Amino acid sequence: MSARPALLAVDAGGTHTRAVVCHDGRSRSWELATMNRHAVGATADDVLLRLLSAVRHEIGDRPCVGWLASASVDPDEPAAELRRITAGAVRAGLDARLVVSNDVVPLLWGLPGVAGEGIAVICGTGSGFLGVDRTGAAARAGGCEYLGSDEGAAVDIGRRGLRAAVRAGDGRGPATVLTGLLADATGTRAPQLARAIAAQPYPKQRLADLAPMVCAGWLSGDQVCGGIVSDAVTDLVAGVRAVRDRLRLTGGYAVVTVGGVFAGCPPFHDLIESRLLDFEGAGQVTFTNTSARVVMAALEHLLDDRDEVALPAAISDRHAWIVSSAPAVVTRAEEEMCA
Repeated sequence: MSARPALLAVDAGGTHTRAVVCHDGRSRSWELATMNRHAVGATADDVLLRLLSAVRHEIGDRPCVGWLASASVDPDEPAAELRRITAGAVRAGLDARLVVSNDVVPLLWGLPGVAGEGIAVICGTGSGFLGVDRTGAAARAGGCEYLGSDEGAAVDIGRRGLRAAVRAGDGRGPATVLTGLLADATGTRAPQLARAIAAQPYPKQRLADLAPMVCAGWLSGDQVCGGIVSDAVTDLVAGVRAVRDRLRLTGGYAVVTVGGVFAGCPPFHDLIESRLLDFEGAGQVTFTNTSARVVMAALEHLLDDRDEVALPAAISDRHAWIVSSAPAVVTRAEEEMCA
């Protein structure tokens, strides 16, 4: 009787990549930089290959079943990312069947309180929303990168904060503690900081890094920071409401939240939670900060007795896809791409 495949779970957000592999009664975890090309460009491919090579070294020739949830997966145009991940697995020598999805998807199956019905909210570097109802219908909102969405997330809060500091400095806006907070944290005055970030090829993460200063200003009572936080909360609630209304979810629906903004500023999450519970009909709001473990739980929830992943119809080939790097099924095109 052949041994069970190793199980791999990867949460690849806009800032970090966290992974865990389980085999032979033990587990191994990794934390690396982001593998999101939208955030760091081609260096994301190096991170992907490093991780998958480390997994291959850990499990040897054993087959692997896994779920790679990445902020860089565009549900409308997933093909390029599916090819990139497959190519990385082939180059690493990993015999794997992987579910590939956006990072919001496994939240709906990785927590007991949701279990395939509810709304998942990510608020980290970027933001996104995905919901599923009991009939299997799915709806999403956001997830279009920081030029098209990401409202309420770190990149949005940071950008608003930087702009507010610039406006305060030249007289177009009210005074704010952000002027000093940003200068102390970065060693640069707001106008020069704005120009320096704009000149970078991938400014998203630098903007997101400014969000904690906005939250700190808000907690100190600064009105400008308070306005930014209030707008962020409104935008995030609007994302939940849009998904709720499209799915026609009734009162008492579950919401699961995850992301660095919530983790880094619990009072911010408290605002979101109270708005959803008091005014938007949510029955429960559950925060989780163990993203790779949640991906693993979702994977285990959807495994059948043959250790195959049975994707629900609501997400199969629409929000999640299965790719394989097993030698028997790698296509010629994939081999040429990896050469």
